Amino acid sequence: MSVAIGFLVLLVILTITSVKIVPQSQNYLVERLGKYHRTLQAGLHLVVPIFEQVRHKVDILERQLDTKRISTITLDNVTIAIDLAILYRINDASRSIYRVQNVNQTIQTTVIGTVRSMIGKTDLDGVQSNRRELSEAIESELRLVSEEWGILLTRVEILDVDVDAETKKAMQQQLNAERNRRAQVREAEGLKESRQLAADAQLYAAQREAEAIRVKAEAEAFGIDVVSRSIANGGQAAIDFEVRKVNASAIQTLGSSPSSKVVILPSDVVDIFSTAVGKVLGR
Repeated sequence: MSVAIGFLVLLVILTITSVKIVPQSQNYLVERLGKYHRTLQAGLHLVVPIFEQVRHKVDILERQLDTKRISTITLDNVTIAIDLAILYRINDASRSIYRVQNVNQTIQTTVIGTVRSMIGKTDLDGVQSNRRELSEAIESELRLVSEEWGILLTRVEILDVDVDAETKKAMQQQLNAERNRRAQVREAEGLKESRQLAADAQLYAAQREAEAIRVKAEAEAFGIDVVSRSIANGGQAAIDFEVRKVNASAIQTLGSSPSSKVVILPSDVVDIFSTAVGKVLGR
């Protein structure tokens, strides 16, 4: 009876130890007689008691390496320090355990070498202005190496680029010089535009004045043409009329002047007035 109870207890223990429930965030690595046999994904699994054992439980959640400042030299011999953020997750649990001893340390070492190699091919301005492209290039280089360790890089991002104090001072001077240059260019462009507008205004005024002179000349030419036709058709009467009209206009101009005290009239104008007065008195 005791043997049966012992056998039953042993059977229960073996059954319990053979059932493995793997959570969603992990993979279990099963070894058979000390050798890697298979990987258990999330769910319910059975293992062979005594012969098979779960040796490693690997987290497959996405994780981030500790941000570490990397010192490197650019193509134009400027020493800079880069803060790099690296996100990754375990893609193949067996490789991450049996091919590399310390995943984080291995990735850090590879990152330092890759970053220094990529930054050494780029000048400081390229690093500052092309962070996204540079991050993608670093990620591409790291992905080729990390696949051998069962690691999938999900994101590589350059967080900060820091330079030494002397380089910062030189960059600030360069920036100030560029700002001054842009200000001078804008001022010159504004002055040029102002002068151009003034010249256009003068040209417009001259064109309008020339147009007015042309219209006046055309009117005078038309008047002369009419007078010439009248002279040709009417004779001396038309000539006398034009002469008297000119005299009357001149007298009106002289009389309207505030400084004129004495107005001298031509003799023919006086004769005309005398004749008109005589006719009035004769009546």
